Amino acid sequence: MRETHFNKGIAEHEDFVKAAFRIDYQRLVNMLLPFTLRRHGLHVNFFLRRHALIAWVHALLTPVKRLYMEFLAYRNRVNYQMEHTGQVIYLEKVLNDHFDDKNRIRIQDGPKLDWTYIYRTDERKPKYLKTMYLHSQLSYGDHGADFNVMIPADISIWSDSGHEAECRSLLNYYKLAGKTYQLIKP
Repeated sequence: MRETHFNKGIAEHEDFVKAAFRIDYQRLVNMLLPFTLRRHGLHVNFFLRRHALIAWVHALLTPVKRLYMEFLAYRNRVNYQMEHTGQVIYLEKVLNDHFDDKNRIRIQDGPKLDWTYIYRTDERKPKYLKTMYLHSQLSYGDHGADFNVMIPADISIWSDSGHEAECRSLLNYYKLAGKTYQLIKP
């Protein structure tokens, strides 16, 4: 009972906030004009003057309407940024929203391979290694990448360096500080 009341209160608050930013300028102009200009006049001249005055007021409000639309776009962008965090599911959602409609971009934990100790140069004790595979520096121990971003080959990130920079910028914005990553084409 208490939780449903709390959830209902949150929903009402969200509806209030959305309604607080909804402005109908057509209705606002009609409400703020003097009453004598709002009612329909019997004379044609008055009718034409009334419409000309309303059109003039709307022309004056055009810059305000443009600023209002820019404000709404900014508000939506900031709300989107505030709703998404550095959690894996949100990072995947942000990347898929920007680059892939089919939700194929995935994030996996990075590999943590152990370093193979051979010998130090001052020991002068060479060691036979048998078969050893070399990996990038981001694949090893404490210097490795914390997570891998798996991006399919047909997504435009790989063909356009601007998109790759945008992808890295998004990851750097949303990831936790100190975490490292690498982009991988599976």
